[in-house]
Amino acid sequence: MLRALRTYGFRSLVKGVLLLALGFFGASCNTTKFVPQDKYLLNKARVKCVDDKTVSTSDLRSYLRQKQNTEIFGFWKLQLHIYNTAPLDTTTKSKKTLARNAHKMGEAPVIYDDELTKISMQQLTQQMNNMGYFNASVDTQKVVKNRKINLTYLVRANQPYRIRNYEVDVPVEAIQAIATNTDCKIRQGLQFSAQTMDEERERITTVLRNRGYFYMEKSMLEYTADSALDSHEVDVRLHLAPYVLELDSASLMRLKTRYYINRVYYQIDYEPARLPDSVTLKTGTDRYGNTYSWTGRRFLRKDALRHASRIKPDEMYAAWRVERTYARMNALPPVKYVDIAFSPVGDSLLDCYITVSRGKMNSISVEAGGTYSAGDWGVKAGLNYVNKNIFHGAEQLNIGAGVSYEWRAGGGRALEAKAEVGLTFPTQVKINIAYNYQQRPDEYTRTIANAGLYYTIPRSPGSRWTHRFNLLGISYIYLPWMSKEFHDRFITRSSVLKASYEDHFIMDWSYTGSYSSYSQRYPNRSYLQFAFTVETAGNALYGLSRLANLPQNSDGAYVLWRIPFAQYAKGDVNFTYHGIITPQHHLVGHIGIGVAVPYLNAATVPFEKRYFAGGANGIRGWQARTLGPGTFRGTGNSLVYDLQAGDIRLDMNLEYRFKVIKFLELAAFLDAGNIWTIREYKSQPGGVFGKDFYKQIAWSYGVGVRFDLSILIFRIDFGVKLHDPSRIAEGKQWRTATNGLGWKNDMTLHFAIGHPF
Repeated sequence: MLRALRTYGFRSLVKGVLLLALGFFGASCNTTKFVPQDKYLLNKARVKCVDDKTVSTSDLRSYLRQKQNTEIFGFWKLQLHIYNTAPLDTTTKSKKTLARNAHKMGEAPVIYDDELTKISMQQLTQQMNNMGYFNASVDTQKVVKNRKINLTYLVRANQPYRIRNYEVDVPVEAIQAIATNTDCKIRQGLQFSAQTMDEERERITTVLRNRGYFYMEKSMLEYTADSALDSHEVDVRLHLAPYVLELDSASLMRLKTRYYINRVYYQIDYEPARLPDSVTLKTGTDRYGNTYSWTGRRFLRKDALRHASRIKPDEMYAAWRVERTYARMNALPPVKYVDIAFSPVGDSLLDCYITVSRGKMNSISVEAGGTYSAGDWGVKAGLNYVNKNIFHGAEQLNIGAGVSYEWRAGGGRALEAKAEVGLTFPTQVKINIAYNYQQRPDEYTRTIANAGLYYTIPRSPGSRWTHRFNLLGISYIYLPWMSKEFHDRFITRSSVLKASYEDHFIMDWSYTGSYSSYSQRYPNRSYLQFAFTVETAGNALYGLSRLANLPQNSDGAYVLWRIPFAQYAKGDVNFTYHGIITPQHHLVGHIGIGVAVPYLNAATVPFEKRYFAGGANGIRGWQARTLGPGTFRGTGNSLVYDLQAGDIRLDMNLEYRFKVIKFLELAAFLDAGNIWTIREYKSQPGGVFGKDFYKQIAWSYGVGVRFDLSILIFRIDFGVKLHDPSRIAEGKQWRTATNGLGWKNDMTLHFAIGHPF
């Protein structure tokens, strides 16, 4: 964090905050301060379609050559206000510096330009024609007041044209066959659309290039459209571009030829243009027909390269194989970049040259800093080592260790030390081993040992899904010591935490599927993210225990080496919708639901697998682990924090984000949710999920600031409680000034890295 601040420049950060504050307080300043006397500020620029509600005016706005200054909440020109904080008089050095910074970090007023308005009208008309509205017209309406112009583009679509006939006239059999099959996007009666026709050209080209037609390009295909008089119909013909028809016979033959891969040449860790004459290349060929060339020590084994590549000798050329090879090779940790080129050999063969450049193999990072959580201050330090090519097959080794020390607000201290080793193979298999030691001198000492085997299915080109399996997870929790006070309070037969603070064993399996509709091709389009996880534990052990008739403890649970094992099922679902209003304005909504159910060999879900509420990524009016379950109310005592956990979770968040300047983003948010227990527990009164759960949903609101420091996003969120379910019994659940709303109990400040969802 300190390195990031140093990289960006602390002084620049302070300047940005000060100018932002001036912009807040200067909201009522004259917005025409820097507008010349004979000019007008473009206050609003709208697009309105007066006769067809199906036309998207938000898409049409992108064709305007002049738009109003950036607005927050649709009316507040904060960046213009920051610009206007600059003094008109810049005779002194201090005023000149203030003006320079304000103009640099703010946004200059948009001066109305009549010529740009005319060009915008032409652009809108052209786009309407592209959408099939050949008789569309565009007019403008201007309202002038106080040297400001509100400009509205009035679009009259009129009746759209539809396709009457569609003809494919291409003297290439392969193109003709693909263009006329059932997947064709153009059909009779469809409204004319230049975008649809371009997508059809893209489809034809993609299919052919994936079937060996190496020289096929989208630009080779063109359309001719002829409209019928007064019928609002158009005849469309697909044909080869004129330049293709003018090619010589050899070039035309290449277009019609299906190509196959002759040989594959791997050029490892060198660039021929930069090699001195004295350097000798080492070469070798494997039994698959692949040729390898390299200088010095070959940093990747042949089998690692061959496994990552989808381009093989004697196979048909396919563009998807090239894309997949780029993706898989660039994903290899020791690879810096990849280049793939082809050279024709004979009439229908291609030689493939894959150049692989070496990246940085080893790295060491050190972390040190302070922590603050729920009134507890602490320090932490960590060390992490990464070897990206430990066995010369793109296997990545991660070794990390860390320690933290915390002073409790209510007295006492806490020590935690951890170590972790992970090994990830290029086949997307990962092995992870971790050890965690926790010392709470007034409560207990606990050690947690974990081991896991994971597998991620590589995402195929064009796929929006990612699949990750935890094939086998093993956890052993051991508590060698516990204070008498803690034992007497929590380790009783009726306590929900009894099983959580006894030695126990977990063997689990899980699957996570995630989906994203985000498109790199259209980064400014709204998109949806969806993820779900299914997890189970203890089923195999329970079945084997029953078959082997293993012993049971006093609670009736089967034990393994005198240690009970957990058995539960758990499911989580998360939806996040990123509504992109403009590139600077995003409205993001999130819903998360989770349920964990213990059964057979367990009366409760292990503490480390239960849910907690509040915190920087949850309901931000509460600190982490201080909300719920249900109407249960904590006392702030560290022993009670462990009781504020549940088996059911609900998170709902709505956040409006807007970019103020390059490195600064503001946000306003509304959060709702809570956690509940799935059963009634005496130690968590009011925590069970019931028919009145909707009355127990906590609400909070607030504002946030995000600093984009290039390598990370540093976030500060200020949350305020709106509805506190723990105060329902006293009738003060709605937190207002008349109900005792206060800084100490109802407002929370969060510091975090990255966006909350």
